[in-house]
Amino acid sequence: MEPGGFEMFPTKGLEYLLVIVYLGALVWFWSLLRGGERPEAAPSFARSRRRRPNRWFDLPDGAYYHPGHSWALPEGGRMVRIGVDDFAQKLLGMAGAVRLPPVGTRLEQGSPAWAIHVDGRSFEQLAPVDGEVVARNEALREDPTLVNRDPYGAGWLLEVKTSRLDPNLKTLLRGDLARAWMRTSEEALFRRMPRELGVVMQDGGVPITGIARAISPDEWDRIVAEFLLTH
Repeated sequence: MEPGGFEMFPTKGLEYLLVIVYLGALVWFWSLLRGGERPEAAPSFARSRRRRPNRWFDLPDGAYYHPGHSWALPEGGRMVRIGVDDFAQKLLGMAGAVRLPPVGTRLEQGSPAWAIHVDGRSFEQLAPVDGEVVARNEALREDPTLVNRDPYGAGWLLEVKTSRLDPNLKTLLRGDLARAWMRTSEEALFRRMPRELGVVMQDGGVPITGIARAISPDEWDRIVAEFLLTH
């Protein structure tokens, strides 16, 4: 496939549906506890206080997070900016290229939408929202490592216009629920680590770039697919 090309993949099957149903139930219950408040457009990351809910991964306030480790940031009206979270970029390692869909492409929430290339391997990620691609981060052509160095800022991927903003946001994670989910992801990752690597990180060591490959040099692509929900 030519650089910048895009291939529309089929929607995820029963496994993804079950994940969304489960998380949707949690979001619904959480909204009841908070008085059933309607999702609001989130503030920009520039005005959000970034929090690290654990020792390893940043998770800024103000965005909505997909269980496949992408984020969505409403920008007013029906516009949404999307990208990859800190967990995903550290799991993958330094990006050699980022394949984005062309402007005008229709995305479907939960379907593969872009791919990040690392050391000759290609890793798909799922779209956090439905909608039409109206802009791409062309800076990633020149420097794909922006997704590693600034995943919530200069490393953003796409801007999307959606007609289903509220329904999409209701299936995503935010605030305390997102932080609890990230801690769960961290714990699941820690259980996969070799003892030596786990001890270093448990003692407060900074995660290496490309955690999946450090866990299993032979099967790191499978580990990535499990956490990004693309297997």
